[in-house]
Amino acid sequence: MSQPGQERLFVVERRLPKISEHQLDVLQAALTGAASRFHARGDGVRYLSSIFLARQGRLISLFAADSVETVRALNEAALIPFTSIEPAVELPGPADPEKGQFDDRY
Repeated sequence: MSQPGQERLFVVERRLPKISEHQLDVLQAALTGAASRFHARGDGVRYLSSIFLARQGRLISLFAADSVETVRALNEAALIPFTSIEPAVELPGPADPEKGQFDDRY
């Protein structure tokens, strides 16, 4: 369990079966805007990125935050429905070869 004030990773999933590219841009702007407002208030949450799986109509968004409640509040403020918010664990990939730490086993 993490200590108070320590960021953890959270995944937010959305089902968006018939979303257009323009609508994805609007959604991205809403998430970014809400995250900026929360960050400016010092609410302990950062929007990291999203991945859209077009064939499945799923959008997976990553957040770093103090609590699931803060992630939920940010996503509700963005006015974009979501199906779930789950704590996550990041598994590191091979190191960046340009930094001289590449592990060629992968």
